[in-house]
Order: sequence, then C-alpha cells, then structure tokens
Amino acid sequence: MESSVKGAGRRLLWIGLLTAATLMMTGVFACAVPFAALAALAAFDTERNDGLLLIGAVWLANQAYGFLVLGYPHEAQAYAWGVTMGIGAVIAYYAARAAISMIAPQNKLVAVLAALPIAFAAYEAVIYAGTLFLSRGEGAFNTDVVLYVGMVEVVAFLALLVAHRLAVAAGLVAPNAVEGAA
Repeated sequence: MESSVKGAGRRLLWIGLLTAATLMMTGVFACAVPFAALAALAAFDTERNDGLLLIGAVWLANQAYGFLVLGYPHEAQAYAWGVTMGIGAVIAYYAARAAISMIAPQNKLVAVLAALPIAFAAYEAVIYAGTLFLSRGEGAFNTDVVLYVGMVEVVAFLALLVAHRLAVAAGLVAPNAVEGAA
C-alpha cells in the first residue's frame, strides 16, 4: 500500500512539474500551448486517468493564467474557445492513445514517431471545427498559425520526451508503455 501511495505521489509531482513547465511555455509561445505534444506524451502512460489528469491540469492552469494574468476578455467567445481547446486536447489524447495501442506492439519506434502527428491532427481538427462555429475564429486556423503551432508542438514533444527520460532515470515516474515493453 505504501509503495502505491509513493507512486501516486510521484506521478502527481510529475503532472505538477509538467503543468508548471507548460505555464512557463505559455509566456514564451503566447497562445500556442503544446496540447498535442502533451497529449502524445500522456498517451504513452499506462494509467489512463493520469493522462486525463495531466491534460485537465494543463488546460485549467492555461485558462487561469490566460484570464487572470494575460487578461483574456471575459466574454462568451473567449470561454468557448477555451472549452474548444480543452476538448481538442482530450480528443488528441485519445487519438494518440488509440494509435499507440495499435502500433506499439508491432513497432515501438513508429509508435513514438506517429504519436505527435496523430495528436496534432486530432487537435487541429477540433480547432478547425471551432472556427466554423465560434466568432473570432478566422485567425485560429490559417497556414501561418498552423505551421507555427506545429513547430511549437515538435519542439515541445522533443523536450517532453527528454524530460520524461530524465524523470524515469531519477525514479520520479515509471517507464511508459513503450519503454516498459522495450
């Protein structure tokens, strides 16, 4: 029992560290929070609830930071865009998780390489859908924005993979599904 409590505490610490790091990235990358990169990394975790907790914690922290620090307007459309981003992140997580569960048994490297593009495509599909229904969406989905967000996602995913390996080496988290099977 004590071992599982320690493990839970370490996983929560890891989720907290990733949430804090994402908040710092929010200041650097403005509105390009790497939700797809986080979803892809979380999808490798064997604990589905931990992945959803990570996505939820990062989304909530991002929204709080945006409204309380960056001064997002308290308008219905701003809240709706926040909800759309949250839905996109959850869908990205489930899409990456499904792909990993199908691909990893055959080829772990391909699973790692496929996780981010699948999560990114799912996330961007939700954002695109948002532009069809929400006001002020014309700037959320254009070539320049998608390319910029894609670049942020790739950089963030690489950094997250390195951070995860360091966290495994430090004993903060257990190896993920792909690492554990390797």
